[in-house]
Amino acid sequence: MVMRKAVAASVVAAVVATSIVGAASAAPAAKTVAAVQVQQSTFMVNGNAVAFRVVTKNGETLVSVRDLAQAIGANIAVHNGALTVTLNGHTVEVKLNAKQLTADGAAVSLKQPIQLVNGSTYIALRPFITGLGGTVALNAGQISVSTVQLLEGAENPRFVNASKLLVSTIQEEGRTDYLVDTASGKSEVLMTSTDKSDLVVAPNGQQAIFSDNEGLLYLINLSTKAVSKLSDDNNIKPELVWSPDSSTVYFLQGDKGSVIAKINVASGEITKILDDKVDYKSSLNVSADGTQFVYAVTTLGKVTADSTNVDEDNVDIDFSANQIQIFSFDSTVKDGKPAQLTKGTDDKIFITSADGKNAVYVSVPNENSNAVLVAAAADGTTKNLYSAHDVLESVQYAGKLYVLAANSDTENGIYEVTASGAANQLYAVSAEVSSIVVSESGIAVVRDGSILVKNGNSWTAVTK
Repeated sequence: MVMRKAVAASVVAAVVATSIVGAASAAPAAKTVAAVQVQQSTFMVNGNAVAFRVVTKNGETLVSVRDLAQAIGANIAVHNGALTVTLNGHTVEVKLNAKQLTADGAAVSLKQPIQLVNGSTYIALRPFITGLGGTVALNAGQISVSTVQLLEGAENPRFVNASKLLVSTIQEEGRTDYLVDTASGKSEVLMTSTDKSDLVVAPNGQQAIFSDNEGLLYLINLSTKAVSKLSDDNNIKPELVWSPDSSTVYFLQGDKGSVIAKINVASGEITKILDDKVDYKSSLNVSADGTQFVYAVTTLGKVTADSTNVDEDNVDIDFSANQIQIFSFDSTVKDGKPAQLTKGTDDKIFITSADGKNAVYVSVPNENSNAVLVAAAADGTTKNLYSAHDVLESVQYAGKLYVLAANSDTENGIYEVTASGAANQLYAVSAEVSSIVVSESGIAVVRDGSILVKNGNSWTAVTK
């Protein structure tokens, strides 16, 4: 469909050029400018490198309308000597020698009049693209043009590979998952659902796993979008974690997350790993070899009144008993028991582990204190890794720690933090950045509801 549209644009553009030349012959004011030299220049258009014919007039570069139309797939029409270009519901009208264009009915002034050179029409790039609802930017010395209608309200970005992100939008009727091009922002629907868990992408980027509200597991092929049921086991599975080789998925089992189990993706066979009758496990982390596990356990408040009427909703509860503690478990030890790594009453969030023995988490002592990055060792000792600024988020990838911290009221920093606590700021970003995603495919951030991907020396918005 895209090729067909581009070819159609090319044919129409050729007719347009001929029509305008004809109109120019009849009207002396629209003479072809012969003294201007046509050159070639390459721009990035919707993520692709495209060569354009350009001319320079009085220090300003003008671009071939025909080349622009072909590159962005716009529709072109000629009527009474005027050129009308439409794209994504926007309309731009141009006339030869005019020092303005009309964008969606509004006049926009131009520094240079629209030129006719060697039978082709040339116009200033930015006002023309802006009039069609697009943007023009300079990224690392390269002019970048985007006319893609970016997805709005997307959240939960996950890298599929270097060129694709998986994101989701939530509506009253359910959730829609999209694949988004990391260079252009082009999006395509992957799946819509009303009762499915978040999709968890396999490390090989070929498929993702999810469960429904009955606990059944499914796989979706990220290329064909085909969905297949992986297991008929109907125990609720609140968390899913892939093995590095994409052959196994580990999960918590039961509506209270009491059991740690795994499923073989090829056979669908489920094996229990830990069933210690301890409820409310969460934040499951698994070692690369699938034998070591780090997770959190939440204890709830205790009823303190000896005699209460539950129906009257006046039960006395001691909420000070609410705690989150971190445990590790070695499945290779016969009759082994989980080991408690933490004892503090601080809130513990963003819990990660590279080896299934030691843990790293963000500690929030109270609402008036800065959050800090803490390491909890297998022997139960803890130490602060990063406390220079208020820690907003921490992620771990390939054994490396990445921290999003509030440098100031207007700026956040993305840091790489070593096991010894040494911190290196990788990027300074807006204080509106609330989350980061790191993988071997790249790094992305969520900024004020938009998702941006690091491309070279700049951040590219791929949703709005």
